[in-house]
Amino acid sequence: MSGWRERIAAAGAWRLVYEAGLIVLVTAGATVPAAVTAEHPAVPWLVGLATPVLMVLRLIHPLGAYVAAALFGLGTGGQSAVVTVVLSASLSYRAARAWQVGAGLAAGWVCFLVTMHWEEPLTPEWAVLTSALFAFLACAPAGVARLVRRRRTLLAAMHRRNVQLHHGQAEIARQAQARERTRIARDLHDSLGHKLTLISLYAGMARTDETDLIRQTSSAAMTELRQILGLLAPDDGQPSVRPLTGLDELADQARASGADVEIVREGEPRPLAAMTEHAAYRVIQEGLTNALRHAHGGSIVLMLRYESDALIARVTNTPGRRTVSVTSGQGLLGLTERVRVANGMLYHGPTPDGGFRLAATLGYTTPFAPEPFPDLPDGPDFVSIVDRQGRRSRIALALTGLAIAGFLVLCAAGTWLTAALVAVDRETYDAIRIGQPEAEVRELLPDADVALTGAPGGCVDYQAGLLDQLRVESGEMIYRFCFRDGVLVGKQAREVPS
Repeated sequence: MSGWRERIAAAGAWRLVYEAGLIVLVTAGATVPAAVTAEHPAVPWLVGLATPVLMVLRLIHPLGAYVAAALFGLGTGGQSAVVTVVLSASLSYRAARAWQVGAGLAAGWVCFLVTMHWEEPLTPEWAVLTSALFAFLACAPAGVARLVRRRRTLLAAMHRRNVQLHHGQAEIARQAQARERTRIARDLHDSLGHKLTLISLYAGMARTDETDLIRQTSSAAMTELRQILGLLAPDDGQPSVRPLTGLDELADQARASGADVEIVREGEPRPLAAMTEHAAYRVIQEGLTNALRHAHGGSIVLMLRYESDALIARVTNTPGRRTVSVTSGQGLLGLTERVRVANGMLYHGPTPDGGFRLAATLGYTTPFAPEPFPDLPDGPDFVSIVDRQGRRSRIALALTGLAIAGFLVLCAAGTWLTAALVAVDRETYDAIRIGQPEAEVRELLPDADVALTGAPGGCVDYQAGLLDQLRVESGEMIYRFCFRDGVLVGKQAREVPS
């Protein structure tokens, strides 16, 4: 019962009103005709009680409800047309597999034929006409419902894809913000860490003539901070970078603290990507800062070498005294990521003489590969979903068209069979001569079982063909043939008022 309550609560008020109204209308549409045509008084009551049950059952087990309705029609003299239409559409819309739709329609067709056979003998022409009627009442609604199902499935897939894209774009934006914050934090660490290291060294010199150096370095630190914060909203859409031409100023500031700094440039300079140039500058700045912190007094060599396929940025220093007791250790970690993004590799470690080396190999080209959507649910590709649903929609459309075309063909075939097997055309009537043996006349006429009733003894009446009926202004044309002693003794074409 809890499952039913959950389903009813999830359906919503409008859906419940729709289902209740549909059940009432279908039940009335099935009960009223049964009350008029049923021979037994219990049939309308059975139809009125069974139809709501079948309508509710179709929501859970559409195939079972359809087969049950077909079998129920065998015992009540035939299923209502409105019930056939609604249950056929519901079966085709709700059944997950196409074979379930085919099996249900086949069972309904067989029960429909059996019901018609119980009412009167099922001749070939009546079988054709009954099949045409079933195709109109069941197959056509089922085809339309299947098309609606395919369309809604495609729209649902498109909606899910749009939701995935929205979530993916939001996740990409969040990751981009996180990367930008991390980049700004690294720039602050690299730039301000270097300036503050110099300020610490200048203050440790304890000479009054170094006051200007401390003030200049503090001013430069504030300038670096403003430049880095300017990365949040660049005017030209590109982040600001420190050019490699600023290495001379970097070395001069370090020399002012008493450090022995040398700059070595090798190779022919060439234009660099902004990310590559910025990464190279930060590598040398970080290496110089670490040398001033951990090996002050030693010699420091800053090197830039332009090779044919990469740029080498390297800082080496000899042993010296340590000026900083505690460090975070985050500088090299952030620098490794910065170099990796710039299509390079970072190396660091001690040298044989007890010093330290920090070097980076940076490619001249920086890849910009698009990132995939993160955290998208697993499932078939959207394009394949669209293609598959499109193919199924075309198949359902083709089957619906074939059902309609088949209905028209069956109607035409039924009309032809009626004319050929039940009616007598004018040419046959004119070809039959009085005095002709009865056996020969009987071979030219339809079967005696389809002859009209009401003819006098020794005579048979047949309905005229369709073309002959069109010539009659009112009523219908009847052809009468009278036999006596095995010979045709008379024939008559007469109009019977309707």
